[in-house]
Amino acid sequence: GLLGSWLAKDFLNKNIEVIGIALDTEKNFLIDSMNISNDIDIDYFDIADNNKFIDFYKTKDFDVAIHLAAQTQVKEALNDPVQTFESNIKGTWNILENSRIFNKPLVVASSDKAYGISTKLPYEENFELKGEYPYEFSKTATDMLCTTYRKTYNLQVSVLRCGNIYGGGDLNWDRLIPGVTKWLLNKEQPVLRTKGQFKRDWVYVEDVANAYISVTNALLDVNKEVSGAYNFSSNDYLSVMDIYEKICNTLEKKYVEPLIQEDSEFEIEDQYLSSNKIRDELDVVAKIGIDEGLKRTVNWYKSNLNIIEKIWFRLMDFIKTSDVLKDV
Repeated sequence: GLLGSWLAKDFLNKNIEVIGIALDTEKNFLIDSMNISNDIDIDYFDIADNNKFIDFYKTKDFDVAIHLAAQTQVKEALNDPVQTFESNIKGTWNILENSRIFNKPLVVASSDKAYGISTKLPYEENFELKGEYPYEFSKTATDMLCTTYRKTYNLQVSVLRCGNIYGGGDLNWDRLIPGVTKWLLNKEQPVLRTKGQFKRDWVYVEDVANAYISVTNALLDVNKEVSGAYNFSSNDYLSVMDIYEKICNTLEKKYVEPLIQEDSEFEIEDQYLSSNKIRDELDVVAKIGIDEGLKRTVNWYKSNLNIIEKIWFRLMDFIKTSDVLKDV
């Protein structure tokens, strides 16, 4: 995925061996575009399949695991909560249990969504975790499972709760930044599922990758004390409409009227994180502001969108002409 690809690239640049797991249904264009596909040993299976996970832990030689695999879409979680729980909750307890059995330190991706709705902001690490809707609950459960294994079995596990991650290579077009960028590059009217009033903090993917590397290094340092959970984001606390206007100005140098199709009944309104703890304990801060981050992101799509769409159209043509797939 988005974060995993950038993180793998950073590790490889530091001459660190990377072993990966991905669903066999996924084509990771970002890894291919970075020219690092041949440098990563990737196994393809669903992390909810514990038998495959046991074999992976038995046969692979690694020092630490970073768990990023998840169903990440709020809307998809509403439509198919069971699949989301299988991936995000069962997948997490599988990796926690195998990390316990094989004594492997672990960094786990949670989310600001794990906190649920709060009248007090910014979120701090000692706030109650109380996600209610399917996606938010799956992240709360992920987080609390990690606490269970840390406290019960003394597993070296630390959780990162990040804000809205963005950057080049995100192909989830339902998300605000890639979706709007794609529409504008294709000269189409963007569609927003809210009036743009909800506020979030936005953090660039390379800053997040650096945060994961810092927490991972701290876990492997026997002289370092590492907390069970850290918030991480930037200071860019902006509404959806603020971000929309910035994308318009970056691409079109003018405002483009969006089509509003309200579909936000089960979304938390305002969210932002305090990142003071990870700054104070591990000296980690976000360095890339929203304007620079959006500029880098938009430039990535400018360079790659035509290639992505050509691959997509070729795939659709293949499906239409395949005798095997016609009957699926």
